Amino acid sequence: MTEFEKFFVNRPSHTREVVAHARELLGRISYQPGWRYLDVGCGVGATACEIAGASNLEVTGVDIDPKQIDAARATSARPNLHFRLMDAKKLDFSDGQFDIVASSMATHHIPDWERVLAEMVRVLRTGGYLIYTDFVFPSWLVKVVRLFRVMGFPSTTALESIAAGAGLVKVHQAQRSWKVDLIWLKNG
Repeated sequence: MTEFEKFFVNRPSHTREVVAHARELLGRISYQPGWRYLDVGCGVGATACEIAGASNLEVTGVDIDPKQIDAARATSARPNLHFRLMDAKKLDFSDGQFDIVASSMATHHIPDWERVLAEMVRVLRTGGYLIYTDFVFPSWLVKVVRLFRVMGFPSTTALESIAAGAGLVKVHQAQRSWKVDLIWLKNG
């Protein structure tokens, strides 16, 4: 993400909206104290901090940007909250390590977003939940823009295809214009 994008993404008003939305989506699933929650593309860690403080979940946030992780670590003082510098295309976690994996508005920044989604599924345990929010684009636009390979452009069709192939069952979907919220349960 460019410094220009970070300026808008890290604004306090935007951060509050993202945190409130993440809490609302988490509230749609039934989770247990002590479950492990992974925030992929955590940025400055506001959502991870809020989730760790408002629940009894073990929360880990990962981001590829060292400055974002440094900012996240500077605000974290909870024993159930950890931040790691990590590429989402190669998550350094064991298969099935997390009960909940969440990503909000991160994959459209990554040309190889399908690989990121596959990694999120890999580290999610069977019976766990994948919470995903991002832009989706019409298939025709995805084909045109992918020629340039500068950003990821998920489409609803591609997301559904990947989810079906990974044994994910949709438990919630909401779409507003070009943005989608999805919650999947990993069956197998």
